[in-house]
Amino acid sequence: MLSILRRVTLPQRSVKYSSQPKRTKRRWRWKILGTLGVFLGGYYGWKYIKELNKPTFEGPKKRLIILGSGWGAMSVLKHLEPGQFEIVVVSPRNYFLFTPLLPSVTVGTVEARSIVEPVRKIVAKQYRKCPITFLEAECMSINPTSKSIHCKDCSGVVGAVESFDLDYDLLVLAVGATTNTFNTPGVTEHAHFLKEVKDARRIRDVLIDNVETASIPGQPEEERKRLLHVMVVGGGPTGVEFAAEVADFLREDVSKIYPNVIDDCKVTLVQSRGSVLNTYDKAISEYTGSTLKSDKVNLITNARVTKVTEKDIEVLNKKTNQTALHPVGLVLWSTGVAPLPLTKQICTSLPEQNNRNALVTDSYMRVVGADGMFAIGDCSTIRPDSIHKRAKELFDKADANGNGSLDEKEFYQFVEQVKLRYPQLMTYLSMACDYSIENLFHKADQSGDNALSFDEFEQSLKEMDKNLTHLPPTAQVADQEGRFLGHLLTTTNGNVTKQSIQELQKASIKPFEYRHVGSFAYVGDNKAVLQMPVIGSLSGAWTMWLWRAAYASELASWRTRLLVVGDWGKSYVFGRDTSRI
Repeated sequence: MLSILRRVTLPQRSVKYSSQPKRTKRRWRWKILGTLGVFLGGYYGWKYIKELNKPTFEGPKKRLIILGSGWGAMSVLKHLEPGQFEIVVVSPRNYFLFTPLLPSVTVGTVEARSIVEPVRKIVAKQYRKCPITFLEAECMSINPTSKSIHCKDCSGVVGAVESFDLDYDLLVLAVGATTNTFNTPGVTEHAHFLKEVKDARRIRDVLIDNVETASIPGQPEEERKRLLHVMVVGGGPTGVEFAAEVADFLREDVSKIYPNVIDDCKVTLVQSRGSVLNTYDKAISEYTGSTLKSDKVNLITNARVTKVTEKDIEVLNKKTNQTALHPVGLVLWSTGVAPLPLTKQICTSLPEQNNRNALVTDSYMRVVGADGMFAIGDCSTIRPDSIHKRAKELFDKADANGNGSLDEKEFYQFVEQVKLRYPQLMTYLSMACDYSIENLFHKADQSGDNALSFDEFEQSLKEMDKNLTHLPPTAQVADQEGRFLGHLLTTTNGNVTKQSIQELQKASIKPFEYRHVGSFAYVGDNKAVLQMPVIGSLSGAWTMWLWRAAYASELASWRTRLLVVGDWGKSYVFGRDTSRI
């Protein structure tokens, strides 16, 4: 049988081995390598050309002192040219704090260490070859005449030298501001603020301590309800986000860990206006109010707080003029900003300063009345040139045909000619007219005859000056001002202290122009709201993912990004940590 099988020969199939797959792989390999080579060549070519076009400055370096380590100060540092100035940074804290996520720290959604980055680490890469000097101290006073500052070591450890003086050629103030209490009795002593990491940690400790104390057996019902009542004063983004975070914490964590006290927990938000987030669109304001109410946040609108004690808060209803006493265990005060003592000292020492709440600067961030001094962020306010005072001169110049009125074409040419000199015009155009000169023209044309009389023209200019005197005290404004000032000092080598605005504009140095790119706010229950100039208003659960993506991208480093994203995932899977450490 085996011999028969051996004799049977099966037909042999010829197998052809094609080299086509190998050739295809090689082609793709060369395409990838070629693309990568073109990209790298273009990148290093761009860096080489940039290095060749870098301005060179002769003479000794000017000493540039930057006060602060917040949004404005870090933005200036990132946009300065390394080695051009002798840079000294003075700040009482040696880290940059990502303030928009502070409400999340108060309940443990995000850990405090995840949103801070050391100042030295931020600038180490950019200033590796020419390191800057950082001093952990607080500036106590400034002498604009002698161009010197007096600083003091306010840390817990003080050595043999506690205070020192520094001379400067250029000084940038980015010291920020404190919370405005409006001189309400008891606020400083009994309310909490949310400006620093220590504030968030203190609130977190008190919040958990109140829950633990309310859980003690035999605790009277009235005392238990008082301890578990959180009152938020201020319906802006910080107040709304804190109330939303506390409501989430109570619903998602306290209800599981402390089921015996959850029914007595209460969150109340007091707002002086008729709605929360009143600076946003009406639709967003209404959506935020309904979301907070569905999350069991009690809203008290058209009211203001008149007194705060250790265990109570007095609220005045502005419509009925009646007061009500609310027992509370924790009060967060978030009602605008007020100047720091250093800002007040400079304002009083300079006769040209007519604003006692912030340092008045021109559109190039130069402090009015002080040579070589700049101010950005919450401690300053820009005073643009008043445009309506030159209404007659501007009207006659714009009236090309001399008929005593401006048609749409003449008005368009007028805007194009003066928009660089008067940045409030462009800001008003973007905020009130959706970047459309046509909309601005028809808004000013009250008579509807498609022509602007002098009175209509002047009234329109008054609206521009009236509505756009101050920019909001936000991180976005401070970041843009810092970026502008960094570029300004780099391109001019700091030689912008004595020139007039007209001279700077003739030199093609444009003034600062704020561009609002959008505002986020977390409103609770995994929902957020967004307002952008072009897109408009967005809200809902999916907007929360945009909110998280935007905040994660704005963090100072990849370390903090990974930590924050990890904290979000950890709190979602395991819940928030309620340990009192």
